[in-house]
Amino acid sequence: MSKHNRKLAHHTNSKQKTPFDYVIYFFSFATPLFELPQAYVIYAHHAAENVSIWSWGFFLIDNIIWILYALRTKMRPLLITSVLYLIIELSVVIGIVIYS
Repeated sequence: MSKHNRKLAHHTNSKQKTPFDYVIYFFSFATPLFELPQAYVIYAHHAAENVSIWSWGFFLIDNIIWILYALRTKMRPLLITSVLYLIIELSVVIGIVIYS
């Protein structure tokens, strides 16, 4: 297969969506929402004594790495998920710093 045909085949395949692609898109948006309750509790009660800054700080750094990877590989669902996680985790870390 010539270079042009491989590129065309890759381009064509990347445009076709399967049902699994839609499952991935759903979870890309839905999964970060499950961290919202932790942020809510911190800000609603002005307390973060039982929340580990080490864990949430690591999650924050982890998402920065995933964002860089998603940008490098041009994986939009991964980028969206990672940015959503980053926003929520940053708010949790800020809440821990403020209310601990």
